[in-house]
Order: sequence, then C-alpha cells, then structure tokens
Amino acid sequence: MNDTTKKNHSNKKNSNSQKRNGPHKKFRRNNNNNNKRRSSGNKNRRPKALTPSRILQKYDNLLEQYLVARRKFFDLFGRGKQKQITKAQNNYQHTLKSLRSFEEGLKDWQKDVLANKIDGYPEDRQYSREHKLEAKGDEVSFVGEFPDPHLLPGQKATDWSKDTEESEGTIEDYNKYKGLA
Repeated sequence: MNDTTKKNHSNKKNSNSQKRNGPHKKFRRNNNNNNKRRSSGNKNRRPKALTPSRILQKYDNLLEQYLVARRKFFDLFGRGKQKQITKAQNNYQHTLKSLRSFEEGLKDWQKDVLANKIDGYPEDRQYSREHKLEAKGDEVSFVGEFPDPHLLPGQKATDWSKDTEESEGTIEDYNKYKGLA
C-alpha cells in the first residue's frame, strides 16, 4: 500500500463512524457522578404514610394475593407437574409471609384500625341472651380429656370394658358370617 491508499483507507473509517454517530454528535461517556445523583429517586416515589384507608386497601390487596395463591396451589396439588406445584407452593408461602409481616409491622393504632375491619361485626349472642344462657365460646381449652362428640347416646351409655371379643378375621370370614359369600 502506498501513502495515498493509507489516507483513503483511514478516511473510510472516519466516514463510517460519522455515518453511525452523525457529524455533529459527540461520543458520550457514562459519568458515575451523574448516575449517583439521579439514583436518589424521584421525590414523588417516596413511601406514603399509612392512613387508615391505605392500611385497609393494602391489607385487602395482600389478602387477595394470598387467596389467589392458595387457590392455585391447592388446585394444582396432585394434578400438575412437580415444577408447577413447587412454584405455586413458593408463591403461596411468600404471599402468606407478606400478609403476616404486614400485620406484624403495624403500629398499635394501625392494628386497631385493621382489627375493626376484621372483627367489625359483633358476635351473635341473641340466642344466649333470649334464653338467659351463659355466653360460651370465648375461651377454648386445649388441655384435658374431652367427650367424643361423634358417639351416639347409646354408645356413650354402654360399658365396653367387659367386652372381650376380639376383632380378628378376614373379609371372607365376614362375608360367610353375613351370608354374602
């Protein structure tokens, strides 16, 4: 290559860069100082104070997300692929955690506002009041022995301690006894 060819070759490089960037455009460099200054955020995007209406709105939103995630998880359970079930389960657990952390993070006055919504209706004590009965159901004991609510009165009255007959045998024995075989 001679000197004139080198000049033409170098001019071609410049002309290509001018076509890409344009003759009046200059190369811009990323300035880190400008990026830091901009990252402080938009002042309009600051978190807003939780007023009573916003508390209720946010709780309703989180509750709706939780209910949808729970429904999806239980709809997929036993039907979908394991990857789908795992994803739905993770979403279900995440939404429940978000709901509980929102409830725990509230201040006392905010918890009172939420409690008024959740427990907004009074307990129905009309029957107890009309029949002069003591209100039950406020305190539930989980310690001790409890009567079995599924036994019939005849079963409750029978003393089974004297019963020595063993329940042994096969289904064929049972069918012979009942005359079904």
